[in-house]
Amino acid sequence: GAYPSLEAVVPRDFGGQAPTTVASGRHCTERGLGSLVAHGVHELRFAGATWETGPSSGVTPAALEAPGLQGGWVHEFYRLGAEGARNTESVDSRTFAVAGNPGFRVDTLNGESYQTVIDWQDGDRVRVVLVSSFVRQGSTKDEHEATVSAALEAALAQAP
Repeated sequence: GAYPSLEAVVPRDFGGQAPTTVASGRHCTERGLGSLVAHGVHELRFAGATWETGPSSGVTPAALEAPGLQGGWVHEFYRLGAEGARNTESVDSRTFAVAGNPGFRVDTLNGESYQTVIDWQDGDRVRVVLVSSFVRQGSTKDEHEATVSAALEAALAQAP
């Protein structure tokens, strides 16, 4: 409830279910902001809704705000985080069209989890969809992709 107007742009329905959690807040430390500090970001406001789709799997559409925040900076933040993770076997980073607009996508295999982050500029904010699918729960790459598509659709259906 820290930023209700930002929480209003994240979906409240995914697959006919309410989110497990909805939260908002801010990061203002160098550790929390990571590579965003190099772009002059000193405070990042965020809101997200999370659906636990399994014991180690989930979906989180989120919205981020900071003065001058750019989608490319957010992409860099997530890409560098993936590349620096201990158990990451591969990182695929690319541009990605979101509803006909430019966006970014990072896909990783981190340990036994497929992970995808998609972000795109939405006016003064950056919208993000994060999906994690634990392989041991029977998630295949195709099932993960289907979840990514459904999560992106849910995020786009929520009008800002």
